[in-house]
Amino acid sequence: MSPELATGIALTLSGLAAGWLAAYVSHHLPPLALGPRPRRYLIMPVAGALIGMVSAVWAQWQGLPSPWTAVFTALLGWQLLVLAVVDAENFWLPDVLTVPLGISGIIAATVLPYPLGQGWMMALLSALFGFSALWLLAFLYRKLRGRSGLGGGDPILFGMGAAWVGAMDLSIVLLVASLSGLAVVIGLKLAGRNLDMHSKIPFGTYLAIGFAVAWLVV
Repeated sequence: MSPELATGIALTLSGLAAGWLAAYVSHHLPPLALGPRPRRYLIMPVAGALIGMVSAVWAQWQGLPSPWTAVFTALLGWQLLVLAVVDAENFWLPDVLTVPLGISGIIAATVLPYPLGQGWMMALLSALFGFSALWLLAFLYRKLRGRSGLGGGDPILFGMGAAWVGAMDLSIVLLVASLSGLAVVIGLKLAGRNLDMHSKIPFGTYLAIGFAVAWLVV
């Protein structure tokens, strides 16, 4: 068995556990959701396994033979999966889930070769820049509109994810997040959902999508 195939199998099997953990964590958080949270103990492990499989295939396709490339890509995907599900179902991004994303991003930046890894110092500076930029945007919105436009966990997620993709790719993250969120809102409106300017949108879920896209298009 080739090392690439062994890595792919290991990540796929690990993804089953990661997906189950995502469903478990989201379902057992304090009941802050607007409605009942379904138990997704089947679909989430499948999603986790697909992330592991895609990570291995992507690393091979990119010509990055080091197994660490696939491992860290899968790790990023699994963390984003947990965060996306938690925010979508709870409208809440606890620090206990967002901060490890930044720590693992700094480790990845140190271990992986360029351009995926840009060094721990650059990852740390990117994290600080990402948090500061979105926090400032949220602060200005609150001052101008008199209400919060972003959840308190969104700037932290933005900063922690920036440790993975770097400050230069944050514009891609915001673009993908905004477009995906807009697409979902339009779809819900067409489906008859009553949405207005005061409706809650789990922006962290769309930021997770943006970070995944930004990482894969490096």
